[in-house]
Amino acid sequence: MRRGDSAARSHGGLLPRSRVPPATYHPRASINFGANFVSPHSQHRAPQRRVHTVAMATRARAMTLVLLAAVLFAAAAAAASREDRRGETSLGRCLQRCEEDRPRYERARCVQECKEQQQQQEQERRREHGRHDDDRNGRDRRGGRSSSEEEEDERQQGRRGRPYVFGRRSFRQVVSSDQGSVRLLPPFHQASRLLRGIKNYRVAVLEANPRSFVVPSHTDAHCVCYVAQGEGVVAMIENGERRSYAIRQGDIFVAPAGTINYLANTDGRRKLIVTKILHTISVPGKIQFFFGAGGRNPESFLSSFSKRVQRAAFKISDERLEKLLGKQDKGVIIRASEEQVRELRRHASEGGHGSHWPLPPFGESSRGPFNILEQRPRFANRHGRLYEADARSFHDLAEHDIRVALVNITAGSMNAPFYNTRSVKVAYVLDGEGEAEIVCPHLSRGGEESEGRRGKGKWREEEEEEGQQQEEEEQVGKGYETIRGRLSRGWVIVAPAGHPIVVSSSRDSTLQIVCFDVHAENNERMYLAGTNSVLKKLDAQAKELAFATSAREVDELLNAQQESAFVAGPEESGRRGEQEDEGRHRGRGGEAVETFLRMAAGAV
Repeated sequence: MRRGDSAARSHGGLLPRSRVPPATYHPRASINFGANFVSPHSQHRAPQRRVHTVAMATRARAMTLVLLAAVLFAAAAAAASREDRRGETSLGRCLQRCEEDRPRYERARCVQECKEQQQQQEQERRREHGRHDDDRNGRDRRGGRSSSEEEEDERQQGRRGRPYVFGRRSFRQVVSSDQGSVRLLPPFHQASRLLRGIKNYRVAVLEANPRSFVVPSHTDAHCVCYVAQGEGVVAMIENGERRSYAIRQGDIFVAPAGTINYLANTDGRRKLIVTKILHTISVPGKIQFFFGAGGRNPESFLSSFSKRVQRAAFKISDERLEKLLGKQDKGVIIRASEEQVRELRRHASEGGHGSHWPLPPFGESSRGPFNILEQRPRFANRHGRLYEADARSFHDLAEHDIRVALVNITAGSMNAPFYNTRSVKVAYVLDGEGEAEIVCPHLSRGGEESEGRRGKGKWREEEEEEGQQQEEEEQVGKGYETIRGRLSRGWVIVAPAGHPIVVSSSRDSTLQIVCFDVHAENNERMYLAGTNSVLKKLDAQAKELAFATSAREVDELLNAQQESAFVAGPEESGRRGEQEDEGRHRGRGGEAVETFLRMAAGAV
């Protein structure tokens, strides 16, 4: 036996090839061992070829993965670039609003709020991308809308297709402090060109904490206010006189443009919430707050005059002026002591809460609050109540051409379909949840194109609009678009003149809404269903021709509803219809018995 072979066997055949003597691997040695012998060189080269093949395959897969990663990275970079551009555009608009809408002392805080809002939007977009597939699968399973789509609608209310619905996110916070805030809805014509008729009006909400004080100011807009919650004191200086009034929930009061006014929350437990509609008179849709009494925050406009003008006007030294105008820095809404609140309440009268008729010049002006809840409701039944204040009941509204209404819709009920002949209804949801449907002919044809023009930030030329209007007028009666929106506290809905509207309350809560009807003079509310439906006034021949059926069938349809103004909602009506169907199955005998019992009860 050769020495090399014995050495190899002594290691159990596991000796590395590099240590086996070279003679063992001589190619000619394989001739002496028969056909079944495999050359050691072939044993050595086969694994090398397999390793080489595996390495090549691994490199190919790695290259494929690298290319795929590069493509995905490029797509992600492009998407991120689009998102960044969108975010930069949104941030630019927000900063522009800070420059245009905020007073100088609020601009730094506004810029910070814009940056925080952009960060929140980026986080929301990331979450939306992560939930996109789940939402799509959930929508397919349910056959309806996903929860994220509904949230997206809430964030995009007032955009294309829904120009008449605005959520809480639509408001801008123009005043913010530890003691309260003022939120302002953007001009309506910026949301849709369909709302240019009320471009001079804005909606605002004031919230003041218990025992807080709103510093004196005036605006370049008339303000019609409704006290939605709490109680307090409001003071106004007009025609050289100061008038102070106690206010409480249900009160309506008017602050004309340029009138210096201030108020305090005299309640020690609840917030004072005041909803307002403002009629701008300087720049359409633009409102500015002017603070004469103030310091650094809010900044007094007196400090903007030159020093020599200040000295001449007040006849005091620069040092005393700087001390007076540079001390207050706590904000627009500040904390007041109990003693200060008590003195403000003591100086306030109860105002006028009774009848305010006749109108001037036959009667004196009240210039005080008017409590709408103390009046007899215009309509009332088990489904809801409607309270109204107009120029006849509260003559302070006469010069502003606004009617204020408070609507309470019982849980599970709705108002009967109606429209206003002249006025535009601007409604703010005070409490509860529900839905609104507004029928609009403007969005039924080419609506998305007309609304899409807002995305470019410019309107088409008047000639193009007139041409489109002429084309639409030639196609009247071809269809309508129903704008639907879910309602909750803090939402705003707008119903233009002539647009039928229905608001329904959810099954679990009563819906409470305050309505400001703009252009209220000579307006009529036209109900389309119920005992006071205007369709009942049609001639028999008109009914037959319009509905292409007999007048008797039309009357049966119109007379089926025995309620007026407020009726049972869709769900309650559906349950009642099922009960009526079950009743019909009992036959004429059962109906006869019931009729007899009713007659007997009436006789008793």
